[in-house]
Amino acid sequence: MTLCEKYTPYTLNGIIGNELAKSKLAQFGIAAIEGKRTRAIMIYGPSGTGKTAAAHAIAYSNGFDLVELNASDYRDSESLSKKVLPLATTRGLFSKRSLIIFDEIDELSRLDSGSERTILQLIRESRHPVIFIATDFWGRKVSFLRESVDKVEFKRPDTAEVLGLLEKIALAEKADVQKEILLEIAKRSNGDVRGAINDLELMAGANPDLIEYLGIRDRKSEIFKVLDKIFYSGSFDIARNATISSEVDIDMLLNWIGQNIPNKYLSKMSIYDAYDNLSKASMFSEKASRKSYYGYLRYASIIMSSGVALASNGNVSRLTPYAFPSRISRLSKTKSSRETINKIALKLAPELHASRKVIISDHLPLLSVIINKAIEAFGAETVQEYFERTYKLEKAEVATIASYSTFSSS
Repeated sequence: MTLCEKYTPYTLNGIIGNELAKSKLAQFGIAAIEGKRTRAIMIYGPSGTGKTAAAHAIAYSNGFDLVELNASDYRDSESLSKKVLPLATTRGLFSKRSLIIFDEIDELSRLDSGSERTILQLIRESRHPVIFIATDFWGRKVSFLRESVDKVEFKRPDTAEVLGLLEKIALAEKADVQKEILLEIAKRSNGDVRGAINDLELMAGANPDLIEYLGIRDRKSEIFKVLDKIFYSGSFDIARNATISSEVDIDMLLNWIGQNIPNKYLSKMSIYDAYDNLSKASMFSEKASRKSYYGYLRYASIIMSSGVALASNGNVSRLTPYAFPSRISRLSKTKSSRETINKIALKLAPELHASRKVIISDHLPLLSVIINKAIEAFGAETVQEYFERTYKLEKAEVATIASYSTFSSS
């Protein structure tokens, strides 16, 4: 048994820091045990700060049966409808209440629309308290939940709080670790309590000089630091670990790497090999989304980080600054245009008997040609009136189709 497992807190008082968050969770637990209808909550914050432990503590201290779901349990609507929804919406006459925990709700690259609808239905109809756990409450992956949950933020505990916990554990374990080493572990943890306890276990009885190999933890690695490890390390392990420890979205990182390969690699062969590996990573990422098998994301993560790192022949530019991904910038600038296109496609869907994506990719380019030809023959006003009358399209929407060029819809 690891020290993390051995010293798992079973009450909220056993979790260090975050007094306001713990108070909110305690009130949530009391309301639920009294049978009051409670809004679902989302506990969010950096990794290792005690979010999941706090959710478990609510179950342990209030006598709830614990039902914990991770990303693999709710990636598709079928799993949710058949397994999770019935469990949440039924309760035996003499059975205990359950606490339903959706862990890693923001870990999947995306949920299908059916899953989002089923989760919202579960929140509305559940006869048991529900908790979601995420890293970023404001991330796009959990945007569909924001109006339906109360948020509880977990922040990084400070160095003194982490140090106090390490001292208690070291004393209980009679661990041979100097006070200076405990302080250094606490500082380097950057508020990651779980990581600090793991480091304490590693350093117990070890040479104090090993402290230098622990590295400074920052679970919210800045994108530039991750890119530095990928482009400058030339190491499989360093590049891979930088990506794993980062909380940057895989699709976002793919865009950043792709934009900056020619800025950093000076060898044509290195650029070629790097893009070759990046294309394979992109393929796995797309396949994970298309097939809803998220094991492919492991391959994508390794290939885009270690594969690009190993493509380097050592001839790397350290002077050229990182460039913001042009694709992301372009999507940001064309957001309103893409929203208009999506709105048009939804209006045309009943008439054309096709999906939004098919209308955008196949029908709108053809409609653009037809409208422009019609405008030449009959005039803009006549054409606009026809489409307004027949398809309920506004004049501005007809003009948008006429000037249509393929936007990347989201």
